[in-house]
Amino acid sequence: MMDESRVFYPPKQIGTAVQIILIGIFSLGGAWGIWGIGRVEVALELLPYLGLILVFLIAVPFLIYRLYALHRSEYLLERDGIQLQWGWRSESIPMEDIKWVHRVDDLEIPPQLPVIHWPGAILGRRRFQRGPEVEFLASERRNLVVISSSEGYFAISPDRVGDFLSSYQQLTELGSISPLRVQSIRPSLIWSEVAENRPLLAIFGAGLLLNISLLIWVLLVIPRRDIIPMGFNPAGFPRESLDSVRLILFPIINTTAYLGNLTMGLFLYRNRENRWLAYILWGGSLLIGLIFHIGMIFILQ
Repeated sequence: MMDESRVFYPPKQIGTAVQIILIGIFSLGGAWGIWGIGRVEVALELLPYLGLILVFLIAVPFLIYRLYALHRSEYLLERDGIQLQWGWRSESIPMEDIKWVHRVDDLEIPPQLPVIHWPGAILGRRRFQRGPEVEFLASERRNLVVISSSEGYFAISPDRVGDFLSSYQQLTELGSISPLRVQSIRPSLIWSEVAENRPLLAIFGAGLLLNISLLIWVLLVIPRRDIIPMGFNPAGFPRESLDSVRLILFPIINTTAYLGNLTMGLFLYRNRENRWLAYILWGGSLLIGLIFHIGMIFILQ
């Protein structure tokens, strides 16, 4: 008698390589932006470098989550249903709610792929032509399998499509004993939980205000001062002054720390046992912001 549960995984090797390369490219762009800011002498020359840094701050955390989600993905076939897991996204479908499971190539009108996708991250929702939506939880565009259920349509990419379909067929023939409980968990739920936590919102809001105030302060100082004195060395001689435009590194570093701690904290916050670590990270962001503000006071004296 066959096992009453089978685990299948999406192909991960190519997707992992692609996303690591993308993370490396955007990280190099961000590093180049920071390096360039240290060399400019005119405020207008900051713009292309700030653009590179902004792209880095947005793209890299997003890609890191995509990579994490790929490696935390699986399709579990059970006698009582199918469970789909992709990062923070999970879906439990009772066997009695499943209408059919077919290769996408066998469908008369296959669904269109998500508009933006790449190996390891074929995710999102698209519609069948003049039909219902399909949610993609796949890593490759080849060998897609579509699951139709009363909860909706799902497109997945198990690494052994033939085994997946034959296992599904055998499990349906065995019949369900204790149907799975319908469950749909989305990444947005973590934000909903955070939004209901007022102390957390206060921490996030304070950190955001510190970032904004530091950026405004620096942008007001740069046009008014050509150079920034750097104090004296141990021998009592003045250190070489720096162009004031380099103060822009303060809000950049502060924002990078804020977003990094915010992202890592959300990973930890999902587990109740690790929430105290998340609070430490988020509290650390406030401390870093205060340190940069104090540093500005001493520099401008």
